[in-house]
Amino acid sequence: MPRQNHPPHMLRCAYPAPYPAVRVTGPNRQYAELLLEDYAGVVSEITAINQYLYHYFTLEGINEEVADLEECISLVEMHHMELLAEAIKLLGVDPRYRVIRNNQEIYWNAAFVYYGYNVCDKLAADVAAEWAVLPPTAIINKGLVIHTLKNF
Repeated sequence: MPRQNHPPHMLRCAYPAPYPAVRVTGPNRQYAELLLEDYAGVVSEITAINQYLYHYFTLEGINEEVADLEECISLVEMHHMELLAEAIKLLGVDPRYRVIRNNQEIYWNAAFVYYGYNVCDKLAADVAAEWAVLPPTAIINKGLVIHTLKNF
């Protein structure tokens, strides 16, 4: 079971409030498939983790402050991914690194990561990727998932 609170090494870059417990009413493939998009789609936690880590690796020794921030944010994203994996499992689906569209599995790949050219380009890509997450989150927040969770 994933930790609901932030580990000490994440406190310097994560919002300090604890996450709510991961709970579902029971298995639901449709909800799990929605979460798989955020888990391992093009714009997803696994893409964010790998993008932040790559930026950390390539900025280390060039701009330590930004490199350290990239590493720290990747750890926060790992925690988000851990929570999503737990929810997907509770919904009855194997949390493989893939999405399911029209009953076809499409696996995550490293081409989803924006690698970037310089510090500014990498930071701009990171910000853009975080903004790109907002539309799917809004759909989930307005959709059946939140309705079901509120009635749990």
